[in-house]
Amino acid sequence: MLWLCIYLPHLPVESFGDAETGDRPLIISEAGAVIDCNRQACRHGIKIGMTPSAAHALAEDLRHHPRVIQNEQKRLEQLATWAGQFTARVSLDPPSGLLLEIGGSLRYFQGLEPLRQKIHQGLHRLGHRVMMGIAPTPTAAGLMARSGRQTPVMQRSELNHALASLPVDVLALDAKQSTALQGLGCHCIGDIRALPTAGALRRLGKALIHTLQKAHGERPDPRADWTPPAQFRSEMEFLEPITDVQQLYPGMAQLIEGLCADLRRRDAGVMRLRFTLAQQSSEALPFTLGLLRPGRDAAHMRLLLERRLERLSIKDGITGITLQAGRLYAMQGSNNRLDLITEDAVHEPSIAWEPLVETLDNRLGSDRVKTLALCAEHRPERAWQYIRPGSGQHQKAPLSSHQNRHTRTPADRPFWLLPQPQQLNCQQGQPVYNGALVLENGPERIESGWWDGGDIARDYYQARNSQGQRLWVFRERRGERSWYLHGIFA
Repeated sequence: MLWLCIYLPHLPVESFGDAETGDRPLIISEAGAVIDCNRQACRHGIKIGMTPSAAHALAEDLRHHPRVIQNEQKRLEQLATWAGQFTARVSLDPPSGLLLEIGGSLRYFQGLEPLRQKIHQGLHRLGHRVMMGIAPTPTAAGLMARSGRQTPVMQRSELNHALASLPVDVLALDAKQSTALQGLGCHCIGDIRALPTAGALRRLGKALIHTLQKAHGERPDPRADWTPPAQFRSEMEFLEPITDVQQLYPGMAQLIEGLCADLRRRDAGVMRLRFTLAQQSSEALPFTLGLLRPGRDAAHMRLLLERRLERLSIKDGITGITLQAGRLYAMQGSNNRLDLITEDAVHEPSIAWEPLVETLDNRLGSDRVKTLALCAEHRPERAWQYIRPGSGQHQKAPLSSHQNRHTRTPADRPFWLLPQPQQLNCQQGQPVYNGALVLENGPERIESGWWDGGDIARDYYQARNSQGQRLWVFRERRGERSWYLHGIFA
């Protein structure tokens, strides 16, 4: 087995969606001391361990927020779900770590370094600064990550040498243990391991010694696997209400990254992304992003998000975002080469018109972008409908009794129908439209609609006038038996 630990040293800051946006420095405090700060605060010389008052003296526009453990736990769980695309075994290592058993994934991802780079790049896109450690035991991987040692330890026989030089600060020590280690002159793990076992147990406690034994593979170290929720749901809170629409994009893009990772884990796609924008003093604002067909390409969704945000107007400050996936669609077998390694955009080529329609759909609204489709209806004026592009709701138009005896081609009916049939004049019993009409083909008899009050009985003909125009005309079979123009051939 081989374990990779993801250590998130700045999780208290990164659990807020707007911590790194803008130019304002931010500190997170607990028990009267700064425990974390964003990059802008670091540029002002603010350091962990300072008092908040000292930090305020260094930066006048400093933002100060107390630590929110619940936000960190929620973010850690979201990242555990995200990491499920790389391995089936993911474990939480609170308060700020994740453990991935990657031994079974190395061949699939073509080696350790490609896998590590893919994880690191993904976490960077999600807005996290991370440290990673790799070792045969989960505890050793965690110690390596917290120490900043990036060289992987691949064999158990290498653990003793690799861990010996790590400083004791990587261990979770209480005040009593720290004092005891200072008194014993122990500055690294190797120094602790050199102590007599009985004396070390008495002065440092069982918990610390057992931790070191687990790290070296001398004691069992079972870890509970993280079980992702059945339905994807991800949340993000902001430190301050956001009133600029464009400032919503980074946070929403991060949520999309998490969704697409979860879809790859499930081997599924989605057509609807349902955002909910929590407002400061108003009801939550729904926000939907739509695709024409199931997909999970984060880059494509981010592009659609940019277009969709152009028509979003907010009158109240946004305090948080929630993303829920719509209906999931299985993508297994949609492409023989579909896998987790390469970009989905390569394996899911779009039809040329789809990106344009999706852009219009998200910019103008799904109710304003339609295409035409046939209906199972004999009456020509009712044989079509507006549908959402790509919805697959097309129906095959029925054949009339006359058409059942003769094969009909697309040229038998015009594409251009008048909004309402236009009554024609007659000369010597023949219809007239820019001259007398010559009936070239017909009749096509249509009798339908008796059940809904729209009963018709017509004989349709293809006709031509002296100017060469090809027309689609019909004569009523009841009443005055008048002639009407219904369509024009191109």
